[in-house]
Amino acid sequence: MKKIFLSLFLLTFIIFPKQALSLTYDKKNVPGFIDNKQQGNVETEGFYGTGPDCTKMGFPNFSHLRQGSNIVILNGKIRDFQKGLFDCKISTDGQTRAVITEGLVEYPYLSEVQIYFKTENNIHYTYRKVNAQWYLLTKNSYFASWADPKANWTQRLATQEEINHAEKLFTFYKNLDLSSRSAKIYGDKIYNSNDPIAKKESTPKKYDWMNKYNDNDIIPAGSGTGFFINRDGILLSNYHVIQGCASVSLYHNGVKYPANIIASDRTNDISIISSSKKSNQYFRVDKDGPSLLEEIFVAGYPLGLKVSNALKVSSGRVSSLAGFGDNYANFQLDAAINPGNSGGPIINKKGNVVGIAVAYLPDAQGFNFGIKSSTVNSFVNSNKINFTTPNMTEMSTKDLSKLMNEATVFIECSMKVKDIKAALEKRDTKKVFYSELRN
Repeated sequence: MKKIFLSLFLLTFIIFPKQALSLTYDKKNVPGFIDNKQQGNVETEGFYGTGPDCTKMGFPNFSHLRQGSNIVILNGKIRDFQKGLFDCKISTDGQTRAVITEGLVEYPYLSEVQIYFKTENNIHYTYRKVNAQWYLLTKNSYFASWADPKANWTQRLATQEEINHAEKLFTFYKNLDLSSRSAKIYGDKIYNSNDPIAKKESTPKKYDWMNKYNDNDIIPAGSGTGFFINRDGILLSNYHVIQGCASVSLYHNGVKYPANIIASDRTNDISIISSSKKSNQYFRVDKDGPSLLEEIFVAGYPLGLKVSNALKVSSGRVSSLAGFGDNYANFQLDAAINPGNSGGPIINKKGNVVGIAVAYLPDAQGFNFGIKSSTVNSFVNSNKINFTTPNMTEMSTKDLSKLMNEATVFIECSMKVKDIKAALEKRDTKKVFYSELRN
């Protein structure tokens, strides 16, 4: 069933010949192999050129349908109709392909609709409607196909607010004439100068949310992850997670608790936090740090609570004992780290913390970094907080799962509106603000 489900999410892959780089209007009927090597043809109409992702990936001369529509025909029948903005991604066979990155896809024979509406922090967001039910899906934006294991896709039921947004976008894209000669590419957004609805939707006023608040109002600004290190309610996280916060809260098993910042190490990006919440489950911290090729797990709340309230765990190995720029206070790992993972524990099979998740390179795969537990030990001990002796034997999967769920927390940072404004303008912080504050 999973293979059948994934097959429905395969996008149209068609390689176009190299052409001039200028944006040109054309209509084509291109025969070729589509998706799983089936022979078919694609009827396209719109503007041809080179998308920004093509250039980033090292293919500045790869010309493709940049904006417009195409109809995929297999066995004389329409398989799907796509209308929107197209750019380069990597397919499951390692080829550079032009696929839809923003717009509408319809599967007539399945009565299914997909709306590709946003790419943010290397995560692609899509609404999917099937059997009259809307879903929200996410995947790694670097990969073209949902079937690619590295795409790391997720799906959940859409909220009512998201359903309203999806219906609005469906109407918008359905009525938008992207293939006409009057259509233009406005930055990386779809825009039609003859359509006032398109103009309004495609050019939102930056930071429009600020008009709702006064400068001294305190509002939720961003989130991260933290974890308990003893029974007294002491937690660790990143400095940048709590940087500039007027108040800090943690969520444990769906309950909100106030928290206080005890100490911060800005250089190494570590913070010590206390809370009234006490936990019988807590992490022990390894004294020596990670070993090369050691199997590890990263626990946290990537993308905040937008995907779900549940803890997310990724696994991998330690790939280097040095961080970015030969920073030996950090190490590199290939387990997935995304915005919201910051401050989360990196754990070995004994259940000991060998590092704290701190950063990732959004334009590269497998370049994720953690702060070594040896660095963490020095800072925590200097604040006269003692760790419990690390575990000496490996834990069962069941016990590891219980430990991660009970000892890892979601952390929310609330800030004054004026401080959010200042941080957004300066851009001198690692803090990842909620998406609605960055638009």
